[in-house]
Amino acid sequence: MEHSANMEEIKLDAAAAQDNLPVIPLGVSDWGSLRAGNYLVVDKTAKLKKLVAFHSVFLSRPRRMGKSTLCSMLYELFAHGKESFKGKAIYELWSDKTYPVIRLSFNKIKGINSNDPCDFDQALKIALVKAFQNAGFPEVLCFDKGELLNGFLENFTTIAQEHQLVFLIDEWDAPLSNSLDNEDAFNVFKGVLEVFYSWLRGVPNLRFVFVTGIMRYRETSWFSGQDIQDISMVPYFADLLGYTKEDIKQSFKDYIPLAAQVKNVTEDDLFEELTRYYNGFCFDYNASVKVYCPFAVNRFFSSLMLGEQPYMENYWMNSSNAPSALVSYLHGHTLEQDELTELCEQQFTLSCRQILEPSFFGTVKLKHLLVQAGYFSIKSIAKNSVNPSERIFNCGVTNKDVDKDFVPVLTEYLVNFDKKKQKELEQEGKAAQQYLLQDDIEHMCAMLNLSLDKVGYPILKNAEEVLYAFIFDQALRSDLIDTEREEINNLGRCDLVAITPEQVYVFELKRLPKPSSSENARRALLDKADQQMLSRGYGNGRMYQGKPITGIALVICDKYRQICAWRTIKKTEAGVERAEDFIPLLNIATQPQVPTTKGSKSRKSATKAKKGGAKTSKAGRKKRSKSKRQP
Repeated sequence: MEHSANMEEIKLDAAAAQDNLPVIPLGVSDWGSLRAGNYLVVDKTAKLKKLVAFHSVFLSRPRRMGKSTLCSMLYELFAHGKESFKGKAIYELWSDKTYPVIRLSFNKIKGINSNDPCDFDQALKIALVKAFQNAGFPEVLCFDKGELLNGFLENFTTIAQEHQLVFLIDEWDAPLSNSLDNEDAFNVFKGVLEVFYSWLRGVPNLRFVFVTGIMRYRETSWFSGQDIQDISMVPYFADLLGYTKEDIKQSFKDYIPLAAQVKNVTEDDLFEELTRYYNGFCFDYNASVKVYCPFAVNRFFSSLMLGEQPYMENYWMNSSNAPSALVSYLHGHTLEQDELTELCEQQFTLSCRQILEPSFFGTVKLKHLLVQAGYFSIKSIAKNSVNPSERIFNCGVTNKDVDKDFVPVLTEYLVNFDKKKQKELEQEGKAAQQYLLQDDIEHMCAMLNLSLDKVGYPILKNAEEVLYAFIFDQALRSDLIDTEREEINNLGRCDLVAITPEQVYVFELKRLPKPSSSENARRALLDKADQQMLSRGYGNGRMYQGKPITGIALVICDKYRQICAWRTIKKTEAGVERAEDFIPLLNIATQPQVPTTKGSKSRKSATKAKKGGAKTSKAGRKKRSKSKRQP
């Protein structure tokens, strides 16, 4: 009742503040609308003076980082001047005159979802006519859209010769990036864009050209030559889009205390959570500036205006349609074993040159796409150099917002996007969770083996432990089980940690080479994993949680790609207790029964699962042994 009363007071506080606080913009990117509606706007305009000093500029940023708002601001400055920027930094800095501004947004041009070149060709012509008409050239309405694109574009050259123009092009690569799983469609759009950008580079008398997007492609003529300045990794512009912590503290200063009050945390704890979920985007060859996703931060705080409790959700991944974009890419590409290992580890290295280098269709590597599209970001410099282009960076998953949806997409790839197998994986994962909650390692392993059976042979062929740990992590992760892969301490790193309401489980995985399958070989690897967990202090960092810590050694047979042996190590009053078992090959004779319970909602459901759960063969049970040894 006390909590309900407090929430009512907080709702009243939010309602009272609503009339005095600027509205947080959601889905509003037009500068005129932002100013007229008294929306909260983080002032980044001081950097625009140096931006427009260039002749032609390219800026690569992921979706939902504010590219469209930036284009709208530049449009307003060049088309109408600085009057609507009173109170912003640029107001005192801007001295340029006005120009006709041609503004295009390629993610809004119709026809990009069609494979017919005539559709996109015609849609681009219509968009150009509208843009020039809006810029004050009504004569373009008479241009013949039936002409070939080359001839049609030359009609606009005449206007450019008589007027100094500004071009603002948002999401230039949208038609190409949306077609990475369809080479025919890609080639259709490439042909049209090649003609357009070749023409644009030759337009005379331009005042300024600003182009935004995500990827760089060699197939168009836009990235050949040196006449466009790519500022995407320049440190000065690293926080041009995105919020810094200082931006949030200043611009959301009236929201922060209310959010902390509603969530019943300190302001420092609130920022720590915001940082885990929404910070980490890095666009800086010094690897020194990290920014928060503005859309996600806006979404988080906006719920306060309704008196609701703000939650940390994966706002960016959902809003940018990122999961489907990744699925689209993976449908058309087969990952090499080393690529898959890097993705499961969620870390890899890329050079600055690789990040900025344009790609051809078919040569776009997933890790380049991941960094340029924002799924992964620069974490630190792996190899420094005086020349920024020679630097090599450590890259990793950007934040928890991304991780929450990126990992399931990779899991879908492992089963070749087979919907039936995905459902079976989910059911087997829930069963494995139930058994782990019941501390039943034998049956948990049986369920994990069923999950491994769903993964294609080419993927598990010569797979490293990290890939198996990734699969087990996805199977065991749930509302009741927190997991973390490759937890590091001062002596090494364990493969997987699983934290249940009652225990901490520390996993160490070992692969059994194909020629070796004897019991002695399996036990030798169990001993090796056992010794490694103890000598390197795996799990020590979890002792503060006050829960019993159990070590689990798993031996994976390379020949059959299944868990073939397990051992647990527990501290008891009598000393250290070990239990182990050998697991027979999964086949018709040894098939386990998957429980039909609906998930691992409670310990009670886990208990029921054990009673009616998997059965192992008698041969497997005879291999079970327990030993008590002094630590």
